[in-house]
Amino acid sequence: MIIQLSSLTRCFGSLTAVDNLTLSIPEGELFGLVGSDGAGKTTTMRMLAGVLDYTSGEAKILGCNSRDLTVVQGEIGYMSQRFGLYPDLTVAENIRFYADLFDVPAAERIARTRRLLTFSGMAPFTDRHAGRLSGGMKQKLGLCCALIHTPKLLLLDEPTNGVDPVSRRDFWRILNDLRKEGVTIVVATAYLDEAERCDRVGLLHNGRLLACDTPQNLTKLVKSNQRAPSLEDVFVELMGEQELAVPQPSIPQPAEQQPGAEASSPAVSLEQISKHFGNFIAVNGISLTVPKGQIFGFLGPNGAGKSTTIRMLCGILSPTSGKGSVAGFDITAEPERIKENIGYMSQRFSLYEDLTVEENIAFYAGIYRLAPDKRSERTEWVIRMAGLTERRSSRANELSGGWRQRLALGCAILHEPSIIFLDEPTSGVDPLSRRRFWDLIRTLARGGVTVFVTTHYMDEAEYCDRLALIYRGELVAVGTPDELKKERAVDGVLPSLEDVFIGLIEEHDRT
Repeated sequence: MIIQLSSLTRCFGSLTAVDNLTLSIPEGELFGLVGSDGAGKTTTMRMLAGVLDYTSGEAKILGCNSRDLTVVQGEIGYMSQRFGLYPDLTVAENIRFYADLFDVPAAERIARTRRLLTFSGMAPFTDRHAGRLSGGMKQKLGLCCALIHTPKLLLLDEPTNGVDPVSRRDFWRILNDLRKEGVTIVVATAYLDEAERCDRVGLLHNGRLLACDTPQNLTKLVKSNQRAPSLEDVFVELMGEQELAVPQPSIPQPAEQQPGAEASSPAVSLEQISKHFGNFIAVNGISLTVPKGQIFGFLGPNGAGKSTTIRMLCGILSPTSGKGSVAGFDITAEPERIKENIGYMSQRFSLYEDLTVEENIAFYAGIYRLAPDKRSERTEWVIRMAGLTERRSSRANELSGGWRQRLALGCAILHEPSIIFLDEPTSGVDPLSRRRFWDLIRTLARGGVTVFVTTHYMDEAEYCDRLALIYRGELVAVGTPDELKKERAVDGVLPSLEDVFIGLIEEHDRT
């Protein structure tokens, strides 16, 4: 066995992060590890990599005790959630550094680098510094660096978080090729469609292994008369329906219309907006309109221009050319008025890790200049909405991804804005937390709030009223999910949104 775990346990003070885990993984297996936020996936991966010691039990990796993997360290590849990129090095230099680190032969290095750059779509950006890449592009560069050598054991902790569907598909092709070469792969993932591609899947919850089997056998655990159950159905079933049934407070109506914004005017209006960074064109002549109260999905591969567009809409970046308005205010002339009347939740949740739940809320209440009586009311509302009544004194870095996500949303809508911008808000969050989050989004929209959201989850894109696809800075398609699928139907058969997404990109490349 490549991995042999027996009653493996890891405690952090009174918290048991991994509880009595027993598991064997043979050579050449592609093993998926899934679980809710805070289930113990990352702790398990760190113990497998030998970077975290265990409290009790036993762990043998490639025949060695994981307390000392010095002898086999060069045979283990490990990509953590925060992969070690060097921001002052270019894309090519980062890859070269890791190739040197693992003594990759020159001939193999050239071929493998070319292949990795092609699959990741990073080939045009080899001279760009890592610190100037978008979040998704950094994740893809981390993948390239992790895969530059061929280890006996490859450990990947949520490697495709924030990575677009095209690159995820190509990434899994590479994993399958590595498996054929005999590499043993353990991948922790929040994407249940990815877990279905694994030979076996282990489901962790509260540090315990609830189930471990092939995806096909796991789906037999759920009874369904309407359709074949998916791994997500299994996940929800085993987690318990009570986690989905946490009472949600009613979402307040949006704030009264601000002066300068007529009732009939759209929430967002752009006309030929462009943004250049030197010779690089990040956004190229985009025009679109978003009515009030709509859930508008903004899709596109990593580096397509989504985050740049949102930052212009939020008054953070000034456009190079074109014009537009948000909440009735000009994005060039009135950026500060826009900031006062919107909510913005970035890819990194916009929280201060060393502040407690209440301190983060107080910080944003100060930014939005909420009156003292209003501040107290809204603070309690956010805490109830986020399900953090018992964790109000906990630091943000102590919260699971789902809790931090809801807290960040609460901070973004603390001042009851009429428009909220959500930039990949559910990246890396487990299916239960994503469902609860989208319940909140839909409730906000029913109350008249306009929601402008980017996502790489195509099942989430189905929830949107309208979608726009941006690629290489240009708007490729706009329409409802059904309209976009009907336009690419073959013999009356509707494609999936992911097929539409990939097809439009490939078509754009050909032209």
